Amino acid sequence: MPYITAYDGEDIPYQLALAPHAEATDGQRLSYVNAVPTDWMFGVLWHRHGLSRAGNPEWKLVNTSRQRRCMRRNLCQVCGQSAADEDGRVWWVMAEPPGRSALGEPFTNAPPTCRTCIPMAQRLCPRLREGCQVFTVRGVEPYGVVAEIFRPVGGKLLIRDTTTEMPLDAFRDLEYSLARQLIVKLEHLRPAILTATGETR
Repeated sequence: MPYITAYDGEDIPYQLALAPHAEATDGQRLSYVNAVPTDWMFGVLWHRHGLSRAGNPEWKLVNTSRQRRCMRRNLCQVCGQSAADEDGRVWWVMAEPPGRSALGEPFTNAPPTCRTCIPMAQRLCPRLREGCQVFTVRGVEPYGVVAEIFRPVGGKLLIRDTTTEMPLDAFRDLEYSLARQLIVKLEHLRPAILTATGETR
């Protein structure tokens, strides 16, 4: 079971609210009724997800906490171990090309996959079997989030957009967003070829 897969026993009930905040554009931001400081990172509120891996796997869903951990620590989305080689370059396999920022910098919300796990991922994942690209990168930098954007209407919070990609400098939207995945810029992206035996060429 891939490390980043969500399980139905990891869901944490929560209630969203608007809370005053001195540095917010409108003087308020999205919050939880029982918010704690660690609910925010990179200026945005994060979806609460447990780490127990209890219950049944939800095959199409990603655990928010584990995805973010993989992105920040260069961990493999399949086994949860380091995806970096001895030279420090980090392995990535993608079902589609990375996105591009306004400055042309590549970015992705798909976590890395270590060199050992790439052949297995290519065999077992339907999206990767249809065609994929393998890369290595020198490093990553937080770039944005995949999030739901809310808007206050008549004292209620309504969803304006779901699963929206936005950069970390979209300050006003971030203040009304609930992030579910971290997006990172891929530094010094380089194509790689991995054979069935795990050798590179």
